Amino acid sequence: MRGVLITVVLGVALVAATLPVLVRQFYAPVPDTAPGGAAPAAVVVPGAGRQRNGDGYRLTPAGLRRLHRGVEEARRLGLPLLLTGGAEDRTPRDPDDSEAAMMAELARRLWPEARTWIEPRSRSTWENAVNSAPLLRERGIQSVLLVTDRAHLPRATLSFRRQGLTVTPVAVDTLPREAWLPSAGALAEVPVIWREWVALVWYRIRYF
Repeated sequence: MRGVLITVVLGVALVAATLPVLVRQFYAPVPDTAPGGAAPAAVVVPGAGRQRNGDGYRLTPAGLRRLHRGVEEARRLGLPLLLTGGAEDRTPRDPDDSEAAMMAELARRLWPEARTWIEPRSRSTWENAVNSAPLLRERGIQSVLLVTDRAHLPRATLSFRRQGLTVTPVAVDTLPREAWLPSAGALAEVPVIWREWVALVWYRIRYF
């Protein structure tokens, strides 16, 4: 009897983990936008890593989603794009050998009029924020629109705000739109969410 009960509970939990409407409840809350702040003067898109592609590299699906949404927001608002990301766990000697440079190249293909700046040294979300802040201040920018995945958005927002920037967070939603329809995509998001919770705790201890 106990075995049957355990099987039923696990089955229910597994089904629940495939429902976007339930998975969405596990996201960490996104910090509120400060009222009365200055309008964003740039769109910032942090990278999501690179994948091997033959002898070279390509952006990950998550990075592509972030970039497409960032370009969309920059075009809509007529703002420049700051693209931030290095090269795996190292700082590239050549800025062109960076995720940020790859993102900039694709951004200009998507929107030829795009004004792009790159920050090519970062190896983490915290470094995205620390290294981007002085580049923004050099251009007189204090307020930004930050575009990244919904799961990653709380940690990224807090990291950029710790640099004294005013941040308007914009989420790239990776969950399917059909809220009550079981989805493998929703199930795949569950470990991403829990990993971000762990990362938030670590960042709270180390940085925040």
